[in-house]
Amino acid sequence: MGRLFWKFFLFLFLAQLTTALGVSAFVLFNITNQNPSIDQSPISQALIDAAQSTLQLGGIPATKKLLEQWESQRLAHRVYVVDRNAQDVLHRKVDATWLNAARDSIKSKVQDSVAQVTLSNQQSYLMFVVSTRANRARAGIPPPPPGLEHERPSDFKRFERSNTLFKIIAKFPVKGLLIGTLASALFAAILAWYFSKPINTLRLAFERAASGDLNTAVADKMGARKDELSDLGRHFDHMASRLSALLQGQTRLLHHVSHELRSPLARMQMALGLALQNPQRAESSLHRIELEAERMDKMIGELLELSRFESGMVELKREPFILNELLDMIVEDAAFEASHKRIRIALNAQQTMQVSGQQDLMHRAIENVVRNAVKYAPNDSIVNIDCKVIAATKSIEIIITDQGAGVLETELEDIFKPFVRGHSGSQVVGHGVGLAITKQVIEAHGGKVWAANLKPYGFSVTMTIPQWF
Repeated sequence: MGRLFWKFFLFLFLAQLTTALGVSAFVLFNITNQNPSIDQSPISQALIDAAQSTLQLGGIPATKKLLEQWESQRLAHRVYVVDRNAQDVLHRKVDATWLNAARDSIKSKVQDSVAQVTLSNQQSYLMFVVSTRANRARAGIPPPPPGLEHERPSDFKRFERSNTLFKIIAKFPVKGLLIGTLASALFAAILAWYFSKPINTLRLAFERAASGDLNTAVADKMGARKDELSDLGRHFDHMASRLSALLQGQTRLLHHVSHELRSPLARMQMALGLALQNPQRAESSLHRIELEAERMDKMIGELLELSRFESGMVELKREPFILNELLDMIVEDAAFEASHKRIRIALNAQQTMQVSGQQDLMHRAIENVVRNAVKYAPNDSIVNIDCKVIAATKSIEIIITDQGAGVLETELEDIFKPFVRGHSGSQVVGHGVGLAITKQVIEAHGGKVWAANLKPYGFSVTMTIPQWF
């Protein structure tokens, strides 16, 4: 079950609970404010008159005898005669609500079915009638005689048939239905507001994204809610950031390509012009054109790979491999290029290290740093590759140092940006993309890379990668 299900359930449960409480309160209020104990029918008035006359003429003994006779006949109406101490003359239990209702009726001078009699001995008695079952006299139909309660006269049957619809309508809980309708409408409005607000926020965000504005955040506007709609907002933000990164990557790629391709294209045009003007130099011009074409192909490949990393389109295929073997291959390949400058590459890895990642990308990242070190190191120098395990952070640290001039302190952070080259790089052939690719690869593997100048001279690049993923 999703989180929205439980929110819907909670709203429906609260609506039903509110309806039930409202109807219960309404019924309780009606019961409390009604007085069903004191009967006000004509029969009750006749019984009160008879009891009052008996009490005044025959006293308490005659009244007891009359009440006992009525009790034996099991009339639907029970007459109570209560003294000042709230004691019934037949010692029957008297409900306090009956007494209060009878006294209120005396005070309000509504004495049709309630009477107060004071005898010659100054004893005062309160009389009232309580109906022990449904009082049919209230509908204008006299009750059947004692012993014939199960026989219904024809006029009573006709009255019942003619008033069936009226009884159904009278018993229909109109007020309860109204309370339930109002409660349902209230919670439906709250539920609609609760869900329409984030939906409107998402709709406006989609409209802005469609118009090209991808720098909009939806998750922050969702508040503290934690459900599928807030998840949708976070996914929208992630989608917008990915699309923005793709568009920015394409823009930067077009800018860098257009900028970097001008120089080799200009040299190719110059070589072609020289070949046309001087056919004897056609062979050297063709060699120059071939060299520039190879440089252009290499640069375009690096730009495409960098663009894929920046846009987040590269998905790592992690698999375990021995880092020592990868370093041996890099050193062997770089040694050939370093031999022309009589540079020695020293690898220092004291133990076997196993990591998890994409081996070809890791090879490319480390090789770029080693080739840069060989490129900028002076002749007859050493390039050191130190590799060790950092037990405290469960990571592997690779430090590549050379004995070159280094870079300016202000350029240490920028050399990992694409097409940024230090002041010493202007004298060396390159495009300034290698270290940018290294940074993207190392960070994609969960590591870090940084550079530092050494004292009194030299330059180092440090890479850390987790030992396990």
